[in-house]
Parts: sequence; structure tokens; C-alpha cells
Amino acid sequence: MIAGQAHPPCRGGPRVVGTRALAFRVSGLAAVLLLARTVGAAAFPLLDATNFDQVPQGTELAAPDAQDLQHQLQLVNGLGAPVGGGWTFVPRVDWQEELTDNVLQQHSPRRADLVSFVSPGFSLAGDLPRVQMTFDFAPTLALYARTADLNALTYQMNGLASVTLVPDLAYVDVRALAGVHSLYGGLGGQGALGAPAGTAATAQTVTPTLAGNGQGLNKDNEVQTTSFSISPYLLQHFSDWGTGKVGDSFSVTRTDQLSGFVSSPIPSGSVNGQTLISNEEYAHFATGEFMNFFQDSLDVDLIQGQTTTDGNGAIGVGGVPGPSGPLTSRRATVADQVNYALTRDLTVFTSIGHEDITYSSSTTPTSIHDLIWSLGATWIPNADSSLTVSYGHQNGFNSLTVNGHYAVTPRTQLTVSYGSTLGTQLEYVQNQLNLAGTNGTGTLVNGQTGGSQLFAATNALAVQDGVFRTTTLAVGSTTSLDRDIISINLLMAQQTSTGGANTASSETKTASVSWLHQMRPDMTVSAAISYAIQDQSTGAVSATNPGNNTSIAASLVWQRQISNTVSVSLQYSFFERQSAVSDFDIYQNIVILGISKRF
Repeated sequence: MIAGQAHPPCRGGPRVVGTRALAFRVSGLAAVLLLARTVGAAAFPLLDATNFDQVPQGTELAAPDAQDLQHQLQLVNGLGAPVGGGWTFVPRVDWQEELTDNVLQQHSPRRADLVSFVSPGFSLAGDLPRVQMTFDFAPTLALYARTADLNALTYQMNGLASVTLVPDLAYVDVRALAGVHSLYGGLGGQGALGAPAGTAATAQTVTPTLAGNGQGLNKDNEVQTTSFSISPYLLQHFSDWGTGKVGDSFSVTRTDQLSGFVSSPIPSGSVNGQTLISNEEYAHFATGEFMNFFQDSLDVDLIQGQTTTDGNGAIGVGGVPGPSGPLTSRRATVADQVNYALTRDLTVFTSIGHEDITYSSSTTPTSIHDLIWSLGATWIPNADSSLTVSYGHQNGFNSLTVNGHYAVTPRTQLTVSYGSTLGTQLEYVQNQLNLAGTNGTGTLVNGQTGGSQLFAATNALAVQDGVFRTTTLAVGSTTSLDRDIISINLLMAQQTSTGGANTASSETKTASVSWLHQMRPDMTVSAAISYAIQDQSTGAVSATNPGNNTSIAASLVWQRQISNTVSVSLQYSFFERQSAVSDFDIYQNIVILGISKRF
């Protein structure tokens, strides 16, 4: 699976199919294998050592613009490995004081509190001949002045690594993720899963969200989600004949609501916890350049998983603890895809195969044995833009899949992602992590589109137990001006349960806008607002189920870089949720004063 770099198409004059045109078509065919992969719902890690640098990064700016944005304004100075290779290691300590007028996030009685957050952490980036790595880790201690039973230790973690064991043959892919998000779905669709750990330690533009304090979360209304995977694989190029890849992936994903002081997997007491352990065997072969404008790829994907729940049951439908018994799953998929370079910038493809999917449980048994197929096309107008659209039958249903990124101008990038998957919420997190790549600031993004909403659906939706069809639409736009960065994001996510006697669904629609302005080289101000509509036809509306609700989140942040290693920030945030259930009808004001120190 190799993604090539497309050459700019010629404008005007007849098209000649020469060496350059052939190279463009071949690279376009290879890009289709990255963008239009249908087997296994992207379960096996999408990127490998040969295409890791193909994650869309946005358009390269002209020299004066790049100097303005990266040197004078310092708006995108993320942590990276040293130029020419090597390691960068940045330890840090973040400290924040939060004053809130509704620490319990409840309708009444409202309770004010002062909360201290202390977060030592580090960022690591490496670029060596055999190792490419980015890793951020930050445990956060939250201490409440008046509500001591909310004291907790959680952690934020993001990591991707590619290790070359034998050049041009044996590799290992390692991925890690941890973060907190709302048990009931994020206010304004917000959450910290997938957010950079200790952002202020690597950039002068954003204050870090420590233990979800930017969303007003506490251990009564948050869950900690952690995912880890290791995937050894062999990758062999057979001259012009093709490329073969075989590998195995072992993954562990867990979510739990804190009841003790420390979040799992560190030993502690927790409630409504679930753990997914899965293993996947994967084989792929794609033909090479000898077929000229044609390319054929064969994929075989086998996944076995078991989800176990803590003794008090998982978080179930309607917020009621679900069954405590294990859920086993099996998925076997075989598919063959044929690609044809119709023109220099348009490739069409079709695939056909078979899938066997089973979920064994006492409440939601699912069994699918079906033919799978798809038809689609990939359009690559230039090196900074690509759009893949396909329609087909997989996971037991027909669905449309769209993945793309488009450079509207040298300063504006659009991204879009739409698709449907089948599985549990833990499997969804695992699959999204396997889609992850990193952008120029070290942030986890969608490896197919470069979009930042990789875990937006998990952050926005309520936590539930069961097997779901999950459909997501994520549209994003980022514009970088001389002194400003403006981002607009739209998200629609729907989960509908499958199997069993009852069908339940939840849906969220979220719109968010953020603006960052540099007042002077050492001072920035930023503002953000998001609005979410959550429709939940799951169980009876009750004290454990907010039903349908709307929410808004707004924030204003001032940040000053005192020195090269010390920054201070002041933030005001407002949250409001309107619900038919009075317990969930809330509003909250938060003021946060913070200091970040790098070493």
C-alpha cells in the first residue's frame, strides 16, 4: 500500500501519455489504495513506513507567507524533531486554578468551588533512519477546595511510532491514546479525547485542557478512555510486479467512569468499565506499474475481539448499567479492488468480496454473512487536493463513503469525511486511532483527509453499551491569515443499535467556530463557540437519561509568552445545556488562570 505524490496537471494543449503522464497515473492509482481502502473499516493501521508522510498537511505557502506565519507570528510552532533528524524531548509543568459557579454541573443546588490542576508531562519527537515517533503524556491531578470527593488523577496521552526492524521488509507500528470526555455527551459537542496533551508546552497559541477542565468535567460526569495497539508487519516490494503486506495487530481499549481517586488502567476503583481486547491478521497485495493504467489489490482481514465488563456492568442503554457478561466478535473480510486511471487526475475503481461478521451476547446478537461491493472514483486535481467518493454494500448495509481535502486558496484548506461503520463504541475508538496521522504541530488528525475531527463523534455522543451502526459526517475549514487563524467545523454523528428486540439511537449535530489573533509576537487572544443538538431516543427520559437537549459552549482566552519557556494565560468559559430533564438543564461560568513552564 503505497501512496505516491501526484504531479500538477498540465493546463491547455493536448495531453500526451508519456513518461510523466504515466508516472502521474501510477501515483494516482497508488493514492486510491490509501484513500479508498474499504476492507476492515480501516481496522489495521492505515499508514505504514512507506506512506507516513502522505498525511495531508495543507498547502505549502509561498516563502513570504510562510515567514509571516511561522516566524513572525509563531502561530504554528508545534513540537517536531530536529532538522536533519534526531530527538526532541521537552518536559513541562502546567498549573491552573479554576473558579467555577457550578462545580457539579447540575441544575440545583448550584455549588461554587476553586479547583487546582497540576500536570507534569513531556513531549517527545524523533526522526531517525529506523524510528519516526511523536508522543505526548500528561497526568493531571485535580484538587477541589470544597468538594474533596471529586479529587482525581486522570491522564492525557497521544502517541504514534513507526519502527523499522529490517529496512524494506519488517516494521512495527505503535499507537497510544488517552483522554477524558463526557458521560452524557459533550456540552457543545466538546471533549478532550484526542486533544494534544499540554498544548501550551509546544505552542504559544492555545491553553491546555487539563483533565477536561476546559469543559467543566469532573469524575461524576466524565469517563476516561484509553487505547493502545502494536502492529508488526512485513512489507515487500516485488519490483514492478507489486507490493505485498502481511501483519498482525494486538489492541487494548478501555473506558471507565471513576469512582476512586485514580483512573484505570492504574489500579483503582471504577464503575461501568469496559475493556476490549482484539487481535487482527491482515494481508494485502497490490499490483505494480507493469499493468500501466490498471491496478489490482487483494485484501484479507481477520479480526477477533472480546469485550469484558466490570462486575457492576457497563454503561447501558438510557444510562442504566448494561449486562456484565462478555461480548465476543468475529470479522472475516476478503475483497478485491480494481483501479483504472481514466484521466491524469481521475481514477475509477470497483471492488467485490465477502464478509462474515458475528457478535455474540445475550442481548444484542448480530450475524452477517454477505457479499460486499463498491463503486467509486478518486479525483486528484493537484498535489494539495484529493476527493474519493464511493458507494457500496458492507457491514450488512448500503452506504456512501466520502474522504477529501481541497486547497481553496494557499491559505484555506477544506476537509470532508463521511462514512458508516458497524461495531461497539470501543471498536469505533480503536478504528479511529488506526486512521490517525500527525500534522505539522504533532496533533492527531485523520490520515486520509488531514481533518482534525478524528474523535469528535466519541467526544460528542453519550457513552453506551451495545453494537451500533455509526454514521459520521465531518466538514472542516481552516484559514491562515497574516495575524489570524480561523477554523470552522461541522459534525453530524448518529449511532443506531443493531440486534436484540429493541432499537435505540442517538444523534448529535455540532457546529463550532474558533478564531485566533496575534496581538503582538508574544501575546495572543482566541475565542471559540460551539453549539450542539443531541437527539437521544434511547430508553425512557429519566434522571440517568437527558433525552433530547441542546447545548452551547463559548470561551475567550488571553495568553502571554513571558519568556522562551514560561507562558501565562487567562480564560473565561460559559456552558449551558437545555434539557427536558431538570437535572440536566444547567449552566456554568468558569474562570481559569494558568502558568506553563517548559524545561
